[in-house]
Amino acid sequence: MTDPRQLVVQAHEEFLVHLSRTHAAYLRLHGPPPDPGRSMLVTGASGVVGAELMERARRRGWDAVGCSAGGGNASVAWPMGDTAPPPALRRPWSVIVHAAARPRFDLPPETARRANVRPLTALAPLMSSQTHLIHISTAYATGWTGSIESTDLADYRNTYEYSKAEAERVARSRYAPLTIVRPSIVVGRRSDGAVARLSGPYILPRVFAAGLVTDIAGDASAFIDLVPVCDVAECVLDIAGTPPPPDVRVETIGLGVNAPRLEEVVTLVTGAANRWLAERSAPALPRFEIVPVQERHRTSVLAPLLPYLTITRPLPITRHIEPVTPLVETLVRWVLENDPELARQHRAGVTPRGEST
Repeated sequence: MTDPRQLVVQAHEEFLVHLSRTHAAYLRLHGPPPDPGRSMLVTGASGVVGAELMERARRRGWDAVGCSAGGGNASVAWPMGDTAPPPALRRPWSVIVHAAARPRFDLPPETARRANVRPLTALAPLMSSQTHLIHISTAYATGWTGSIESTDLADYRNTYEYSKAEAERVARSRYAPLTIVRPSIVVGRRSDGAVARLSGPYILPRVFAAGLVTDIAGDASAFIDLVPVCDVAECVLDIAGTPPPPDVRVETIGLGVNAPRLEEVVTLVTGAANRWLAERSAPALPRFEIVPVQERHRTSVLAPLLPYLTITRPLPITRHIEPVTPLVETLVRWVLENDPELARQHRAGVTPRGEST
């Protein structure tokens, strides 16, 4: 006959094993509970970088709070620069990650400044001597000259670069010591290609699949420096976990000399799109020629990207990432399956050349 005490001991041990496994599974899914000693405010929490950062920060145990102009992605609503910080954000912060931005290339200069500079100045009431500011900029903030110091719009490819350069100058003058993170062209994450917003480089697969272009204006040897948003978020979190720098630290994240060239990117994107179309018995895309920029291209749907399709000098990267070319298939499929406009066209039976079937 089994000793009842032995049964109790055995049941207790089995319970502890089950509890340990359940706890481990929870941590894998949700991360450790928030650490009140590690508080992080993420501005632009509904944007591409901000949304990914919020998810990963909480998994790492940060007491992370997000804010955005409209309060999307379960964030605190704060139209930065237009109103004072709401009471919910008036608390001590270990780290503030300023990811709020409006990455539009065609805004008038003053509109771009209001969107990308004024929100930065609005952070002042929330900063303290104990707060590490991590300012998300862009690897292209240095414009044509390779420096952020110029105040001449002509030294930048567009008003977005112009305003982001000014934002860096303001951040340095008001909030140093701080860290500035400059990502290259941000795309979806490595695991599934997902991204919070379809903007910027996502014009390419969208116009390819919709048949809105017949050629690509640019330099076939141009560097197309892509960085998955998950890599940007992990870079920011690694920095957030270290003490602030003594002055200003600049981290440029991307591929640099290892970035794919335009010709390779066009081949990879069209190949991935064609495989997706073939699975749906849709006509294949035509072969896109890369041609020199002509006047007609300056009014095309790809016009905002033209300056970035002719860059033949690699970016000066300080944080190198793993190759991205193996991810293009995942990235393209995700956008084709999640772009509402492309889904509408597919349901309506529009061919890649833009003609109704």
